[in-house]
Amino acid sequence: MTRFTLNLSFIGYLLLVCFTASAQKQSDQKIVDGFVEQAHFKSASIGIEIRDLKTGELLAESDSEKSLTPASTQKLVTTATALEILGSDFQFRTDVFITGRIDKDGGLMGNLVIKGYGDPTLASKYFPQNNRFISSIYKELKNNGISQINGKLIVDNSYFESSIPRTWIWEDIGNYYGAVPHGLSYKDNTYTLHFESKEAGTLTEIKKIDSKQNGISFSNEVLSSTINKDRAYIFGGTTSDHRLIEGTIPQNRSDFKVKGALSRPETVLLSDLRNVLHAGGIPIKEQSFKTKTQKTLLQFNSPPLSDIVAITNQKSINLFADHLLFEIGMTKKNEANWQSGINATKEFWQSKGIDSTSLFLFDGSGLSHFNAISAKALNQILTQMNKSENAKVFFNSLPIAGKNGTLKSFGKQSELVGNFKAKTGSMTGVRSYSGLLTKKDGQQIAISLIINNYSCSSNLLNESLEAMLIELAQH
Repeated sequence: MTRFTLNLSFIGYLLLVCFTASAQKQSDQKIVDGFVEQAHFKSASIGIEIRDLKTGELLAESDSEKSLTPASTQKLVTTATALEILGSDFQFRTDVFITGRIDKDGGLMGNLVIKGYGDPTLASKYFPQNNRFISSIYKELKNNGISQINGKLIVDNSYFESSIPRTWIWEDIGNYYGAVPHGLSYKDNTYTLHFESKEAGTLTEIKKIDSKQNGISFSNEVLSSTINKDRAYIFGGTTSDHRLIEGTIPQNRSDFKVKGALSRPETVLLSDLRNVLHAGGIPIKEQSFKTKTQKTLLQFNSPPLSDIVAITNQKSINLFADHLLFEIGMTKKNEANWQSGINATKEFWQSKGIDSTSLFLFDGSGLSHFNAISAKALNQILTQMNKSENAKVFFNSLPIAGKNGTLKSFGKQSELVGNFKAKTGSMTGVRSYSGLLTKKDGQQIAISLIINNYSCSSNLLNESLEAMLIELAQH
């Protein structure tokens, strides 16, 4: 009798668990359907998927297998791949060596050569500690007794050939967020224009240029405006040293900064290095030397990949993500370029059981409008990363609602603060999120959402998304 009673109790418990799980799935699906069916999304294509992070169980979805443009949420794919293939402790390096010999008077009868290996962090504003690169070179020259360089300063950026993806749009290419990877990148591959503006409708004036590339020229057609936003765009690619600047900046500003993309960052590095060496009493004579003798002066390492991934996802840095894609290609294909990185990324996730036919990748950052990915694939990557030894590093890199990164202002003064973390993406007509939501009962769910071609305001979209996430968290 006791045994029969226990069996009935156990069966009852199983039925209760199954009923509760089923009810939760029905509730989650109803919430998702309600979000998608709102009138202000009538023109939009929306893909959503929700899974239990731990078990991988599907809880709700809507067109989750439809591949849509993800914008910067694609960085989630790139950073996850980099962590898995390169390892969280991986460091980029830059080698500095001297050729020839040092004479008795401290003259280097040879050249100073800097060879880049794709480090995106040299003198980056996101890694202030890497501003010591040039000072480290000066220090090592002094330590080796070198008081004059009779040869030349040379940059070897042959680690890979830099190029602009053919699917990036003309409006993006000349601006800071369109900076592309180089074998030797420097100062985030950007320069800064300092504008002065007067009353609305008048032509602005460029007062100063920081980190100007040698030989570059500008045609300024930027006007002052009552609109308090940066709407200036720099047009020009790698085939020309001329840049056209159009658009508007706020009126009556004495120093309004607009950033552009460097096409030859090595020229800025060499200029900065020359200035430091001259100021420190080490002149460069620019004589020609041909010698195979060389000595390593310095190997300069980047911060660990875990730190780079954190900045990439928190601040959504296109350049960092694309450098990671190139290094993925070099590691797996022995070739660093857009296609090798893309092929290696797709092959890696295919090996993990993810259908790579839903991945249409054209870069690592998400800047190309041709990129497309499904909400299902994003969620599969999240659940795979939860099983990885890199899980903590990866999930800690995601912005947290109401606290930091691109979600700092999202869900403020709501229960989403601290309970929703995700990589975000946005461009004209695109909004996307992929990350984790912690429910009221402590359950963590993986949620991926991509919206394309919405016609409502950004504020209304945010309000709708916040309401859906709050409702999901409460059930």
